[in-house]
Amino acid sequence: MLLGPSDPRIAKYPLMTSVLPTVLFSTVFLIFIKLIGPAWMKNKEPYNLRHMMVVYNIFLVGVNGWITLNFMRYGWLTTYSWRCEPIDTSNNPVALKIIQVCWVFYISKLIEYLDTVIFVFRKKDSQINFLHVFHHTTVPITAWLGVSYGPGGYNTIFPLVNSFIHVWMYLYYGLAALGPEIQKYLWWKKYLTSLQLAQFTLVFLFFVHLCLFAPKSCNLSPFLVVLSLGQAVIYFGLFLHFYLNSYKQPSRISKYRSAKSIPKKEK
Repeated sequence: MLLGPSDPRIAKYPLMTSVLPTVLFSTVFLIFIKLIGPAWMKNKEPYNLRHMMVVYNIFLVGVNGWITLNFMRYGWLTTYSWRCEPIDTSNNPVALKIIQVCWVFYISKLIEYLDTVIFVFRKKDSQINFLHVFHHTTVPITAWLGVSYGPGGYNTIFPLVNSFIHVWMYLYYGLAALGPEIQKYLWWKKYLTSLQLAQFTLVFLFFVHLCLFAPKSCNLSPFLVVLSLGQAVIYFGLFLHFYLNSYKQPSRISKYRSAKSIPKKEK
């Protein structure tokens, strides 16, 4: 690749010798959810996947919780510097543990393809919007790049924050799958999008801070900085658009309709 060799320590893990398998996975995923899946379900009733959804979402709560706790345990709550933590390229046991956590984070993004596959089998077409498809198609690729070329140090801030937020996101989906008797208590749905926006803002500010104040000894990778800043900006824009359309636009429409329904005062 033009970027040069990736970190040889993580190249030993499955799927990490080349980005091409991940690109292939995302391509197959896109073809399935846009063509094969809808064609297969066209004349079929939606599948009832309630029990599978509960197990799947709670499983991802556990995976993301494990990732979050280990990033904190082996780095951000113990030895990492918030000013700028260089990527440890040694075979130090702690550095190798962080590499393992980074790899699990990447694998979790492959598992999350199932989010959309489940929507297809349940015929929840309204859920398969541009943001959802773009996000689940590109994140496995960007996760592979980030993990492959920067498995540690400052470059783990995005996986850390993302995994923390995904704990709450999949907890919500897992509880929602239990049925209407639980769903009525899940008033905090819209705050999940707010957390996503906060995530991208935090990552953007963190990397801007690195660019301005990190010492030269931190050895920042221009590629990793651009990758993280680019994702933060693009996803912030997409999630903000989704938030405004989902939670702000209806209220404006309601006010407009209410105003139209008020009879005019007769002259």
